[in-house]
Amino acid sequence: MPVSRHLRPACRPRAVAALAVLISVAALLVAPGGAVAKPPPNPSNGQLSAAQRQKNALATEVGQLSGQVAQMQSRLLQLKVQQDLAEQKLAYALSKLTEAKTAADKAQSNLEAARREVVKAQQDFVGYVQASYMSGDVSGTTGTLLTANDPNVLLEQGTLQNYQANHQLNAIGNMQRASVALSNADAAARQAVKLRTDAKNAADAAKQQAIAALTSAREQQRQLQATLAVNQHQLAAAQEKLATLNNQRNVYLAFVAEQARIAHERWLAEQRRKAEAAAAAAARARQIANAGSGGGGGGGGGVFSPAPPPSGGSWSGPRGQTAASRALQWLGATYIWAGGNASGPTDGGCSDPIAPCGTVGFDCSGLVLYAWGPYLGMSHLASAQFTEAGSYHPPAGAFQPGDLLFWSGDGTIGGIHHVAIYIGGGNVVQAPQSGDIVRITPWDQVESDYFGATRPLT
Repeated sequence: MPVSRHLRPACRPRAVAALAVLISVAALLVAPGGAVAKPPPNPSNGQLSAAQRQKNALATEVGQLSGQVAQMQSRLLQLKVQQDLAEQKLAYALSKLTEAKTAADKAQSNLEAARREVVKAQQDFVGYVQASYMSGDVSGTTGTLLTANDPNVLLEQGTLQNYQANHQLNAIGNMQRASVALSNADAAARQAVKLRTDAKNAADAAKQQAIAALTSAREQQRQLQATLAVNQHQLAAAQEKLATLNNQRNVYLAFVAEQARIAHERWLAEQRRKAEAAAAAAARARQIANAGSGGGGGGGGGVFSPAPPPSGGSWSGPRGQTAASRALQWLGATYIWAGGNASGPTDGGCSDPIAPCGTVGFDCSGLVLYAWGPYLGMSHLASAQFTEAGSYHPPAGAFQPGDLLFWSGDGTIGGIHHVAIYIGGGNVVQAPQSGDIVRITPWDQVESDYFGATRPLT
């Protein structure tokens, strides 16, 4: 039997599926035989309003937190850029430290050689004086030396002048030159030691800066995740509470609607019964009237029924492919701060805050040094490699294997903090970050601050 349009429930659930479930539940609440079951709980309007306000407040907090999450993600990207830059500075400082050590070793070698020359010059002169004395030529310099009142004067004047004039060895000149060389070598050694100390201090400062940036980023990320988890948990609890109250109200309304439908069905049935009784009475009355008048005929009653680009230089496709292939040989190698050079992976001076000391691998610019090592020498610094590698900067979509792709935190060359090597097919090989490994990545998924590309040897 259809339900009257005017008796449909005034409050409908928003989801059709939920309405069907609620009506089914309400129908089950009608006891067999037409008896009305006990009504389900009906939350008050105050309870529903309070739950709605709590849910709205938490939703607002989560919305605000979502904005903070976006800001924090941006901040984390900035911190990662700072970390990458610090790591690159460390790599550069360590390379300068190596150069200073080499210069110091060379200066020390020159110092030792100068000292040996001084000793030899002294020995040559002493040997000459001894030979002059043992020759027995008293009429010459030796005799003058033996009979002179002040032999020192003769040695400084006569003997020395005679020796310098008649001997190609020139021991005094050798001594003087050796002394000058000794002084120069000593000064060079001191300067090299100073450079080495300055380079070491710069490397240590860069290392501490990088570690501080990394630690700060991780701590802020941890706090953000903890705060987000708490707020999401509270919001989920409030949403569940509100959903429970709304469900109780909907079940109650469905119950009321179902009882109204049952009552309407009963009313309709009663109306049908009355109509049928009236029709039967009318028929009997007609029969009686016909019988009394003797007439014939009669009428019937009814039952109520409701209703490629330029390159130049010495670049070539095979060289670019060789560089890409060399980098791909180290897939899976550990990322190490300041790690790698043209010869292969290194431990980066044990500067990585995560990897154990002695672990070898590459950082981003170290992998570039190895990849292009057979053809090109560059600094161990991503920002320097952008201009040192070549002069042609291909646009996106025109990359060739071996091209270097760069990312910058502030849109400048000085802000470049990461470099990767294009291998073809829209992919690059890169050493991403501390704790990671050398891997293949789609070039447009490396970082969000892509800067530009350089084709080496152009």
